[in-house]
Amino acid sequence: MLIELKDVNKTYNNGQPLHVLKGIDLSIDRGEFVSIMGASGSGKSTLLNILGILDNYDTGEYYIDGRLIKGLSERQAADYRNRLIGFIFQSFNLIGFKTAVENVELPLFYQGVGRAKRHQMAMEYLDRLGLAAWAKHYPNEMSGGQKQRVAIARALITQPKIILADEPTGALDSKTSEEVMQLLSQLNREEGVTIIVVTHESGVANCTDKIVHIKDGVIGEIEDNREHRASQFGVNTIMK
Repeated sequence: MLIELKDVNKTYNNGQPLHVLKGIDLSIDRGEFVSIMGASGSGKSTLLNILGILDNYDTGEYYIDGRLIKGLSERQAADYRNRLIGFIFQSFNLIGFKTAVENVELPLFYQGVGRAKRHQMAMEYLDRLGLAAWAKHYPNEMSGGQKQRVAIARALITQPKIILADEPTGALDSKTSEEVMQLLSQLNREEGVTIIVVTHESGVANCTDKIVHIKDGVIGEIEDNREHRASQFGVNTIMK
């Protein structure tokens, strides 16, 4: 089991206590492609932040690869994030004054990888995503789909155990959204990357193998979607 949450609770105390997550139990196997689906205010963003070691939980247990994730210092949390998790965001979160290749290199810089090595690896990942020709371009010179591919290359470059995608198609048109989801689907199938997508869109959730429905901080139905996904994505040719 790669990810396991046992009876995880989270309350925010901003004046009036707000119990956001209420006894979350969730298991995700290595190599699964999972979506967490819920409306605004359902608790899915809080759950994502806990999965991504961006926020603490109050009670319960959260394990990654058998390792209890709890009570970490800022430095420990950052180290775990950098080694175990790749992030893809709705707003891309690229640095505007850095080129595509410099943005992709960044996680390796924080890992202490030398300049030549990280540049070579970043170029390889951009090439795999069909963006080698855009390596020296800045984010404001790229389309939304190109920016999201750069973000995916940046998430993959450290070869993390988990990719967390927060509304990865939220800022994209429907055609580009479909391409991005096909790309994530292909990464999962061909390279066995464990991917967790947080979304409120059923079209996005339907691209994944398992749909976890969350409402009012409680996990409801967990839907097996493998058959639907198989029929939807028979053949992919997005990656080189």
